[in-house]
Amino acid sequence: MADAILYGVAQKIIESLGSSTFKQIGSIWGVKDELEKLNNTVLTIQAVLQDAEEQQVENHHVKHWLMKLREVVFDADDLLGEFSTHVFRQKVMDGDKMAKKVRIFFSRSNQLVFSFKMASKIKATRERLNEIATDWNNFQLKLERPLKTQDVTKDRDQTYSYIGEEEVIGREEDRKAIIDLLLDFNVKDNVSFICIVGIGGLGKTTLAQYVYNDKIVHDYFELKMWVCVSNDFDVKKIVEKIIESATKTKPENYEMDLLQNKLRKQLNPKKYLLVLDDVWNENEERWCNLKRLLMGGARGSKVVITTRTKLVAEITGTIKSPYILSGLPKDQSWFLLKQMAFGEGQDTIDPDIEAIGMDIVEKCQGVPLAIKTIGRVLYFKTTKDEWSYIKNNELTNVTQLKNGIIPVLKLSYDHLPSYLKCCFAYCSLFPKNYLIDKLTLIQLWIAQGFIQSPENNKQLEDIANKYFMDLHWRSFFQEVEKDEGMNTKFKMHDLIHDLALSVSRSECALVNSNANNVIEKVRHLSFSFANVSFFRKNLSTLVKANKIRTFILACDPWVGVGETMEESTLKTLISSFRYLRALDLHGLKINILSNVIGTLMHLKYLDLSSNDIEVLPSSITKLVNLRTLKLSMCVNLKELPIDIKKLVSLKHLDINGCKNLTHMPCGLGKLTSLQTLTLFVVSKGLVNSSKHCDGLVELNRLNDPRGKINIINLAGVKDAISEFKAANLKEKQYLSELELRWNPEGNDGAIACDD
Repeated sequence: MADAILYGVAQKIIESLGSSTFKQIGSIWGVKDELEKLNNTVLTIQAVLQDAEEQQVENHHVKHWLMKLREVVFDADDLLGEFSTHVFRQKVMDGDKMAKKVRIFFSRSNQLVFSFKMASKIKATRERLNEIATDWNNFQLKLERPLKTQDVTKDRDQTYSYIGEEEVIGREEDRKAIIDLLLDFNVKDNVSFICIVGIGGLGKTTLAQYVYNDKIVHDYFELKMWVCVSNDFDVKKIVEKIIESATKTKPENYEMDLLQNKLRKQLNPKKYLLVLDDVWNENEERWCNLKRLLMGGARGSKVVITTRTKLVAEITGTIKSPYILSGLPKDQSWFLLKQMAFGEGQDTIDPDIEAIGMDIVEKCQGVPLAIKTIGRVLYFKTTKDEWSYIKNNELTNVTQLKNGIIPVLKLSYDHLPSYLKCCFAYCSLFPKNYLIDKLTLIQLWIAQGFIQSPENNKQLEDIANKYFMDLHWRSFFQEVEKDEGMNTKFKMHDLIHDLALSVSRSECALVNSNANNVIEKVRHLSFSFANVSFFRKNLSTLVKANKIRTFILACDPWVGVGETMEESTLKTLISSFRYLRALDLHGLKINILSNVIGTLMHLKYLDLSSNDIEVLPSSITKLVNLRTLKLSMCVNLKELPIDIKKLVSLKHLDINGCKNLTHMPCGLGKLTSLQTLTLFVVSKGLVNSSKHCDGLVELNRLNDPRGKINIINLAGVKDAISEFKAANLKEKQYLSELELRWNPEGNDGAIACDD
């Protein structure tokens, strides 16, 4: 079911073969016909992928066909990437007159050998694809997609107007009931425990939030705290989260004895409210270990627990019986569906469509998450026939609530455009309840080639942001923290996360502590921990997956232990994964980055943040496809690569917190595509040094930076007026914040913001 990613790779191949670069290469090498034939084959294959994805569920022959196809399509993409990178590198070395230089480049004897070798590889790959493609007729795969999965677009009244997403529908009586329990003072113990029980997607968390933010509740309790527990019932971690919620400050890595003292100081003698959201623990001893630490509050303190299982409620609850949350009543379900399925202000609804809609909400059995996702599917359906098709053909098997919720959610996935399917499936790499940074996700999507080529000079980042907002609008993402621009953090509902896992299982793996879920043909790996010893112990298992395109650490920089990543382990990892598009090594306490990093010709995203690196290897400038380089909080980093100007694709350079940087390298100003430049260090040394840039004039041609730039060491600028004129700061229209600092160690900064 991971063929959304396969479809995205096929689309990337088609775009590559249609580019001017490959047309020139084809003419020069004499392989133009081969490339055109390859393009036609991929186009045909892509056209039947949707039907093949649906048939493979019941047809094992189709499933096997897709597995074979997947390998060849990925190999073809790697081959084309290798071609374009070789030419790109030569272009960087020799200048911009591409056609002329390529001819010179390939006139050399060693390059002639290379070109013949590549030409034969193209032919071999095309023949492999043709052999597989001819089989699709045997399975009677359809070239045209049926009604139920057609990509339909529809103008909206306001772009991404989240109609009804922020409102709580049909839970007023539940809210009152829970508040009555919270305000009940006639209880035996100072601290009481209330359990809200219900199946996934029913709205337990939403109800708890509704109550938590109620004014009466706010005024009644002296202290309110919220902790998302989920599957990992680790008492120490939960205590840390409670302290962080109470103090708004993340506690240091204390031992348990110190942590419990800090917790008691926060709770005693206050009347507090604590919400423990999404609890799965059914081990009574573990619960009692936590409960003992929570008993110090004043009389009237309450702990609200949300859970899917009644056993958890039996273990934890002390107030009467658990509060069993039911589905929404039919009228409220229809009200919610209308908000999702119709434009704002549409009062008149066809009675036939309403009758069908009432049948649909009955199948959803009052589950808000199911109603919302189905509603977003129906938003693009405007006729009675289309609504009937959804009800009669796609919801017929959804008869039981427990088993029906995932098929309902899967239906919403089926109706996504193909370019959104691969983006959503990729999100399975993040753990449940992980707070995902939107900009990081967008950069990873771009690195994998999931974002379709821009039109009308739009940036890929802007198109990716539109993709994100579309998935958000369809209820696949839940916004948690929002700032201006791209600075948004979000989560996926755990059932949505289960859906992402189910549609990406053969392509993506969130590696477990034993690495036993790493298979040879997986293409994307992520780790929810940064344990250096794990990589050393499981190195032989990991390197078997030598065709991976993603290696990311889905954890905070401070999660890892204090051990330093050995250079030999790191070198083996990097050299084994030569097809990587995204590599994340943040927080591993790396001292030395091996020169082998320069062999990752496909690499577009590299995160080395929060490491102990002092100098980057010179080979890093060979990464001509690199778009994102993150070095934030590399506090020992002394300088950037001298030839950084060779990173001609670089869009994002994050060097925030690199306090030991002494200067910016010459040629930085030639990276005219930079959108992110968080820090600019004015040299304290000789400006005309071969290593140092020419001062603020390097900023002159950088007109696309966004967000914030911090310029430091301005005390070293002799002619400030001419330097600032040369920097041309007023033309940087996308810049939202500018910080000027004369002495980086002192409190002398000036901040300019442009709303």
